[in-house]
Amino acid sequence: MNDAGSERDHRPASRLQGQGRPVSFRSVLARVGWTALVIVLAVLLARSGWLAAPFGLAVLISYIISPLVEAAERRGAPRVAAIFTAYVIVVLALGFALAFVLPPLVKGLEGIVTAYLHGQPEVGFDGLADGWLTGLGIARDGAGAEIAALLVDRIERYIGSLARQAVEALSAVAGQIGNLLLAPVIAFYLTRDVHCIRESFASWLPAGCREAIMATVSAIDSALAGWVRGIAIVSAFVLLASGAVLTLLKVPYALPLAFIAGMLEAVPYFGPFLGMLPAVLMASRVSTTRAVLTVFAFGAIQQVESAVLSPKIVGDRVGLHPLAVISSLIIGGKLFGVVGLLIAVPAAAVLFIIARSLLAPDA
Repeated sequence: MNDAGSERDHRPASRLQGQGRPVSFRSVLARVGWTALVIVLAVLLARSGWLAAPFGLAVLISYIISPLVEAAERRGAPRVAAIFTAYVIVVLALGFALAFVLPPLVKGLEGIVTAYLHGQPEVGFDGLADGWLTGLGIARDGAGAEIAALLVDRIERYIGSLARQAVEALSAVAGQIGNLLLAPVIAFYLTRDVHCIRESFASWLPAGCREAIMATVSAIDSALAGWVRGIAIVSAFVLLASGAVLTLLKVPYALPLAFIAGMLEAVPYFGPFLGMLPAVLMASRVSTTRAVLTVFAFGAIQQVESAVLSPKIVGDRVGLHPLAVISSLIIGGKLFGVVGLLIAVPAAAVLFIIARSLLAPDA
């Protein structure tokens, strides 16, 4: 009886050991507490724009240069020397961008706003609207004229709003140049001391949940790093390729239009279309043929991006279902506009990883 009872008592423990270490209520409570603390700190940081900007950019820089630093270390280079070399490259790139790219970019975006909000009727979208209506078999009279007028009005409002938001965002960046110049310095120390920071953070955690929390932190770090690096490469490709194409096609404001296309590439599903639309509409102000060529050119760029670059570079780094991605984009765009669209997916990925660690710690 005692042997049988002991065997029955031992059996659940064996199953638990086979499934992983039992999770106590205290351990779960500690995880919830630390998660709440991290979320509160993140909210406070986000509400302190002057502080969030340099630290956010520093994290992005650190994620981007870390593979270069690690590759140099594997070849025997000292970590500080490897970081310093990458740091100098980043500083030079930022300095070049601030001095030579940002001013004409802002001026070009302001030109787009002026062109669409105060443009002359003869260079409007009437010809483009006529072509669309003719293709649909709708005559340009009566209801057809009203549809065309509504179509032109909506298109011009969309482009004006998009360009205006881009100008406001770049103006905000220009106003924060002093703080943003701190970002490479913060990134240098962040990259150099990342292992010490990780060990110090782990030492503050309760021993009972230290391993689980650090596993969650590692999962978040891996997801964000993969997303940032992948999106940076893909966005750079789209920006350069679309800039070259628009320049060859002599589309007005090629640089700001390419910048918009590159930045919106970070928005899954909708980004490529939203990035292409301003360029196509601007090309249509030149001629219908130019607009058609722009559509084909952007289509070719997107084929290369979706078939070659994204699967190999970005892949399924964030591990979110398409419905979760679309929902996060809707919420992020509604709450924070263009910025919300850009950060919606990584933010949702972080929340998903935290929720998974709390609800299914052994998964």
